[in-house]
Amino acid sequence: MSFDHYPKIDIPFDVRYTCLFCGEPSNSDVNIPFSADDIHNAPHDPLSVPACTECTSVVKAARCQSIYQYRNAVKAALTRKYQKVLSIGSNWTEQELQESEFEGAAFEGFKRSAWMMFTMTKERVNYAGWPLCVDGIPLAADDEAGGFTFDGTDFVSVEHAIEHYIKTFHLDAILLPELVKALGKDKFGYAVRVSRLYLGITGSERMQIIADIVEAQTEV
Repeated sequence: MSFDHYPKIDIPFDVRYTCLFCGEPSNSDVNIPFSADDIHNAPHDPLSVPACTECTSVVKAARCQSIYQYRNAVKAALTRKYQKVLSIGSNWTEQELQESEFEGAAFEGFKRSAWMMFTMTKERVNYAGWPLCVDGIPLAADDEAGGFTFDGTDFVSVEHAIEHYIKTFHLDAILLPELVKALGKDKFGYAVRVSRLYLGITGSERMQIIADIVEAQTEV
């Protein structure tokens, strides 16, 4: 097998010319793993997948072995790059944007396009692709599948979701992860809400907040 021509994955008719990673129109095929040095460490045979220009650039920069690892790398990269766009959905509802009283040309433009930008970006981040097969043979399932979904957005992990919300709401970088660790990821939303109440806190204040929250939860 040539390192320049990996077998292409099977592509259903309705998603031909579609990027496997984000659902945008594809521009070319990209090899997985991208570096030939990683072929022997890959859990599946080398393959080629359709990708858009943006996702291809992420694949080329990532050092991964499996298609599943590359998917996570792309999802993480898109979430970080478009953090401000994704934060629109955390700060407003569609109705709130429509009813907002923004003034000026720039604000009016934001009001008209913000929810559409948020929706399109979230769809790219959440895009799951299609079942992976080569010549009709399914690839082995992802043994490292994890992921974390919150407020309609799929994240690579709960740690990645924590990173996103710290940036979105300018939260204390230690408080949120400590609360999630103490309360569990099932109470992620509660941890975010509490963290939004306490900005610019000292170390001793942080410790007291965590202790109080944990104690309150154990009494419920």
